[in-house]
Amino acid sequence: MQTSCSLRKLTVLIWVVNLCAICASTLSYIFLSYYIYKETSSLIYSQVVLFSPMILPIVFVGQIYRLSDRVSPRKILCLTNLLALWVAVCVYLLLPHFAFVAVVGGIAIGALDALQRVGRIVAIKCYFNSVNIESTLALTLTAQFIAGGIAGAAMAMVKGDMMPWHALLITAVLFSIAAFAAYLLPRVKRPVATSVPQLAALVKTFTDLLKTNLQLRRSFWQFVIFVSIYQGFFNVSRIILPAHVMGLSEGYVGLLQAVNSVAALVGAVFYYTLSMRGYILAPVYMAVVSAFFMIIAAHGGGLISSYGAYFLYIFFFELVFFKLQSDVVLSTPVNAMPLIASVQYAGVYAGMIVTIFLGSLLVEYVGLLWAGVVFFVCYLLLLSAFRTTGQAA
Repeated sequence: MQTSCSLRKLTVLIWVVNLCAICASTLSYIFLSYYIYKETSSLIYSQVVLFSPMILPIVFVGQIYRLSDRVSPRKILCLTNLLALWVAVCVYLLLPHFAFVAVVGGIAIGALDALQRVGRIVAIKCYFNSVNIESTLALTLTAQFIAGGIAGAAMAMVKGDMMPWHALLITAVLFSIAAFAAYLLPRVKRPVATSVPQLAALVKTFTDLLKTNLQLRRSFWQFVIFVSIYQGFFNVSRIILPAHVMGLSEGYVGLLQAVNSVAALVGAVFYYTLSMRGYILAPVYMAVVSAFFMIIAAHGGGLISSYGAYFLYIFFFELVFFKLQSDVVLSTPVNAMPLIASVQYAGVYAGMIVTIFLGSLLVEYVGLLWAGVVFFVCYLLLLSAFRTTGQAA
């Protein structure tokens, strides 16, 4: 459903919201995780901080759906950024005195971040028609890759260790800009449910959607399986690879985040170019190539070889991500988008909690390299199992 606002203005505003909000959230996750690792020398505790943002979106998936279905995406994006600003102020002021606040901050910012992610997908579905969705999705979400690069560069550029007040200053400015950009989005009317269904009814509605829509069922589960495993490995490795495997300083943690973001941005632009020219990528083949470079990067080795392989791992990851995410959005009816987006992210977060936890244990006992091998084998097995059961469904 389009509004009188120009497509260019809509794209720019959503892009700015993505850029600032994701940059602030990403910086918080990385800084809080590294801060805990530095203070405790515990890999497990550091990884707990990284998966803490995924807890509430799973527990309260029904509430996230209800909010995204009842409240306009404009209002969701505006209010969540204002709340995230308040949370960031509280967390960073308390962090030097109470280290456990890092986990609390991760949980709170993660919940707001998840609601924003759903809100952004719903906004794209509401503001753009089916002709523009695939290219617009890739274009607007390039902001999240630039955001990650800015977050990584901020950590790399601060002389000495980044302090909580550094992180507070940066995140406060970014969340404020994101809230203002969201406020400038036009109001839009879209069909909403006349009554809010209970959890059992939501589950039935969701399962009925997947049963009756073969393309949606395929795209949804392929997306959840792929992102849970591949992004789960990213979350495991983005601190462990530079700090633990390679023994590098905080600046190189930020540098790896910047490498990841540049690779993701290049992948998004490449995907956008291909989609505009009508090319269709085979996601499974791209996933295999991504895993190949993922395992090479996990070996460690030299800085250039490891970080170069990491670049290619993320580049091919993004090609698969955009293809599968576009398929999900295109195959979902507009009035079902809030439900599908909410369950999609809850499913991904649940999967990533498992992969981050198991990945951390694997790193402790067999190292990051073999953890990467196990992750890839699990992806192939789960995809094969889905295809077998999915065809029978």
